[in-house]
Amino acid sequence: MAKSQEEIVRIFFNYLSKSSYDDAKVFMEKQRLVNLNNAWPKAMFDILCDFALAEKNYYDTNFEPSRNKMLERKEDENYLDFVYKTLFQDLEKLQTEIDDSYVTKFMTSLLQFISVRLQLLELYDKLYEIGTLNSWINFSELSETVENMQNDLINFSPVDQVLRIVRNELNCIQHLFKCHEHLGDWSYFNSLISLKESSDAFIVWEKCYQNQERWRFNFFFTSKSTLPPLLLWFQRFKHMTISKFMLYFYGILIRQSSLREVRNTSESKNLNFFTKMQQLKQKAEALSAILVYETPDYPSYNISCNGSSPTPAITKMDPYFKYKVIISYPKVPDKFDVVEKIKSNDEENSVNKIEMITDENFTYMLMRVDLKIIFILCFNGKPKNEERERASILEFVSMLRCHRYFTSVNR
Repeated sequence: MAKSQEEIVRIFFNYLSKSSYDDAKVFMEKQRLVNLNNAWPKAMFDILCDFALAEKNYYDTNFEPSRNKMLERKEDENYLDFVYKTLFQDLEKLQTEIDDSYVTKFMTSLLQFISVRLQLLELYDKLYEIGTLNSWINFSELSETVENMQNDLINFSPVDQVLRIVRNELNCIQHLFKCHEHLGDWSYFNSLISLKESSDAFIVWEKCYQNQERWRFNFFFTSKSTLPPLLLWFQRFKHMTISKFMLYFYGILIRQSSLREVRNTSESKNLNFFTKMQQLKQKAEALSAILVYETPDYPSYNISCNGSSPTPAITKMDPYFKYKVIISYPKVPDKFDVVEKIKSNDEENSVNKIEMITDENFTYMLMRVDLKIIFILCFNGKPKNEERERASILEFVSMLRCHRYFTSVNR
């Protein structure tokens, strides 16, 4: 017995909302054999079968390079862009040939959905490009980009079931971007809230896969995660963000729990930035490895009431007024006013440069992680191997900036 248009659409998108892409495609192939009136053209079944396959590929094969695949991208590998754009063009053409109001409305909704997918693909391409540049990342701009996509996303029946999954994806990445933005401002409360919201979104998103019988069945026979690569990428990105949060607020976390609990949690995520910071310091044979937050409202100069030339605001050096040490291993040197010196030598592109400053018998190698956060290696005298230490600092800062995770968005 032939099903109605509304019932076909409802069943098809119900499969997709449960991430049952193969079942959705098989269902639509069966319906294609049923003769409907001209309001539901057979070309529509072909489009929906291809759409189900595209959705499966989006989650399963889009975001992680396989072992036998080159790590570098090739232009012809952006096949999903081509698939979604082709579906979009076919739908637009078919829409002009249809008079049925329901089918026309459905096509309009599907066009809007595919438009969101194309925006997401563009975003991930942008993340990949950002990761390869090895420079400072404007997380505020990325967060705003995702927020604009969220604002454009409205409920349009009958595809609103699937849109819930897209919202989870957008919410997860938007809150992770926000967390990194707040970490750049060394804001404990805002970072924690964003981290919690991203975790909540990920849990809801993950349940779309865990609720399937085949996921539970596979769980007993393999220790490997059966989640699709896209969710695994988000999971690793979330764990990395947690580790970065734990580094920036190490002192607070230790006071609220214990050193052992903090270390165990970091090790369970397989990314302990504090340990990596210790290893970097020891390998470089440096005195200290320090992460510094530069106080944003530090008044370098005061202007007198009569408009005369500026005079120094502080005559005696007070480093704790100009910056705050986020974390130091093992301790901050007694004479440590190097932040003011790098500030006076600041240039437009210095955020991506490693500065080296000599002060009496001490040498400081500095690089900004963010606009307000600086990583510093302090040496007694000169570093034994300057080029090696520059490369080590660049690698550590690059990890904190998420370059490695962004370049793994490899499709």
